[in-house]
Amino acid sequence: MGFSGDSLPRPVAGFAGDPDNPYPSENLTVAVEANATDRDFVPLVREALDRWEANDERYLNYTVNATVVPNATDPDIRVSFTPALSTCGDVDHAAGCAPMITNPTQTADTVGVSALDNLSDDSTVHVVEHELGHAFGLGHDDEPQSVMAPRTTLRALPQPNATDRALAWDDPTLAVYLVNATPATREQIRHALAYYDRGADGTVPENVSFQRTRNLTEADVVVRFAPSSACGSRRGSCGSVFGTDSDGDGALERYERVDITLTDLETDVVGWHVARWLGLGFGIEDESAYPPALAVTTPNDQRAGEWWR
Repeated sequence: MGFSGDSLPRPVAGFAGDPDNPYPSENLTVAVEANATDRDFVPLVREALDRWEANDERYLNYTVNATVVPNATDPDIRVSFTPALSTCGDVDHAAGCAPMITNPTQTADTVGVSALDNLSDDSTVHVVEHELGHAFGLGHDDEPQSVMAPRTTLRALPQPNATDRALAWDDPTLAVYLVNATPATREQIRHALAYYDRGADGTVPENVSFQRTRNLTEADVVVRFAPSSACGSRRGSCGSVFGTDSDGDGALERYERVDITLTDLETDVVGWHVARWLGLGFGIEDESAYPPALAVTTPNDQRAGEWWR
């Protein structure tokens, strides 16, 4: 096959260095772009580059000397930070994205590397290091696997805990799913939900509301009548709240579901027990934060009465 008289792409025509290096030179200019935040990402990008420079010959088979010039107009690589990444190839909900560069023809223009802007410093460095690995020619099966593996645990920036939020649900209308409820117990649960719907004596926002669902997977609140309980009690109730801990501090930032289990209770006290445990879904953890009607010291005859009024 012959070649025409047209010149080769710029990086090929001008490259006279390491044949393993797809870039025009081992000296790379790296820009940093973060338009949606005033957070300084330059030190984090520099740290990620330092790790590759320290291990370039071991993993890349060519030398990398990178200079970070944040506002460079024609860099070899531009690392951009963004609030969201819709997709990266066939991966949904990616934390970063970059092309795998293996050929000089791919570096004729600036190589774009993207990463989320809401990750912790350590997670940001890891994501940038991973995506730079792609930009330096490595795939997910390449070493070092501590960097290039396609999945890892990432942490977000510190977030307010659910207990510190006015409402820790994504939607103020909560879907309720009942298991083994009778008409009489459903009426009790209706009173409990209506109590919270009215604000639970000022302990929850006024825009909270509830609706029944027939689909367990769509439920925010599950109330289950069972012959035995995971709480270990033969008679009584227990509850658990589930959600997300994106910043890894051991406390939930958002709630996703409240599970309430009732075992061998008198029908008249079902509403009180449901309301008591439902408080977990509104950040009520300390006894002092419960409204008086739901205090743990409430006598049984009051629990069986119209406590919700």
